[in-house]
Formats: sequence, structure tokens, C-alpha cells
Amino acid sequence: MPNHAIYLGVGQKTAHELSKLVQQNVHYPSVSDSEHLLAMPELVGVAGKRVVILRGNGGRELIFDELTKRGAHVHYLQLYQRQYRAVESAAIEQWQQAQIDTMVVTSAEQLDHLVAAMPESRQAWLKQQWLLVPSERIAKQAIAQGFNNVTNSQGASNSTLFAALQRLKTGLNNDEQK
Repeated sequence: MPNHAIYLGVGQKTAHELSKLVQQNVHYPSVSDSEHLLAMPELVGVAGKRVVILRGNGGRELIFDELTKRGAHVHYLQLYQRQYRAVESAAIEQWQQAQIDTMVVTSAEQLDHLVAAMPESRQAWLKQQWLLVPSERIAKQAIAQGFNNVTNSQGASNSTLFAALQRLKTGLNNDEQK
């Protein structure tokens, strides 16, 4: 990997893993989302610069579109492929028997898949679950899809999600969206 490049990650874990690979410092925003990444000083003056976005298939086009508007020459390098599992009726029955009441969804694509894969007969049950999401954007999307209880954890790192889950389960949650 080039030594003269500036490396950025959307979140701390991505930055840490990329740093091990490139043997250089990798910067990341305090809030792990595309909007905060785009606000970083390293991405302000990018006109005429070459930018490579490492990603999986699909996903949002926000970073590509915004950096292109700022005059950067942006390219994708797909490193992995997202594959979603089918939601099987037996698994849903197990969730219900175990009295699962909270689900963690870390991307808009996961949310869309979960809703689309859930049989119509289970949609009402699904929409009553508490949903823990990493951003305001996904919280709004969940509410628009009919979820009644949504908490924005303010990030997708394991530690952030776990802390939000602990707050939620101990009644110390002030992040609900209605």
C-alpha cells in the first residue's frame, strides 16, 4: 500500500484493521458514519485528488457522490460480498419462544433485508421488537418501516452497541426514537 496515501476508516474497528494491513496511521471520525467521515478535515480539499473506496458490494453511494462533487477522482475497490441469510420460520419460532425482544441492526441494507425476509404472518411481531441501530438515518428508516421502538446507539462498534444495549436493558436509555 502506498506510504504517501492518507488512510481513513468509517469506524474505529475498520481503522484499526486497516492500520495493521497498511502499517500506517488510519484516521476515523468520532461518530462512525459516512456523514461524519465526510466532515473530516482530510476530505475537505480533495479536488483533483485520487480516492479509492474499499468496500463490499452494494451500500450507500453518499461518500462516492460527495467526494465526486468536491472534485475528487473516486474509484471503488470491492473487497468482499455481502450475503444475507434467509430468515427461516423455525428460527423465528425460536426467537419468540426465547422471548427475544431486542434486535441489533447495523446497516440500512440489513434492516431492509430483515423486513423483506420476514413472513407477512410475523411482521407485526417483528415491528414490536426493540431495534438498536447505529445512526439517526437508520433510526428514521426503521420508524418509517413501522418499528415502534428504536434506539440510536450513536455508532456500530461492538463497545458502543454493547453499552447502548446495557443502557436499554437497565432502563437508563434516553436515545429512543418514536
